Parts: sequence; C-alpha cells; structure tokens
Amino acid sequence: MTPAADIPAAGRREAFFALAARIFGVDPERLDANTSRDDLAEWDSINHLRLVMESERLFSTRMPLADIPGISTLGDFIRALEK
Repeated sequence: MTPAADIPAAGRREAFFALAARIFGVDPERLDANTSRDDLAEWDSINHLRLVMESERLFSTRMPLADIPGISTLGDFIRALEK
C-alpha cells in the first residue's frame, strides 16, 4: 500500500473514497463528502470501525478517539483524518 506521504493531496480524497467504497462494497460513484450512515445500509458499526482502522493505516495517522463515535458522514471522516 502506498504511504500517505507519497499520495498527492488531490489524490488523498480519491484514495479515501476508493477505500470507503471497497469497505462498504459499493461503487465509488455513489460516495461523496455528504454521504452519511443513513445513505448506506452497508454502513454498520463493524464497517464504521473498519473504515477507521484502514484509513488510519492508509494515511499513517491516528484519529482522535473522541471523534470516532460522532462521525456520521464521509466528510466527517476526512476532517477527523486531517486533524
């Protein structure tokens, strides 16, 4: 897997959405920053945690633990990863 430092800034969002699409088992075209838990039946608690863990690994970062339960959109995920 390519380290986050090697992914150009413009490609990070694309990489995140590709990861989310793989975890949720949906077409990446269905996803954007406004996609919420309510939009995807596949976004259950297990996949929520998988997206946290795999995003942290992909981007070589740690999300603040206090932020994780409050994430309800993919945009929230992106903002938490950027902290």
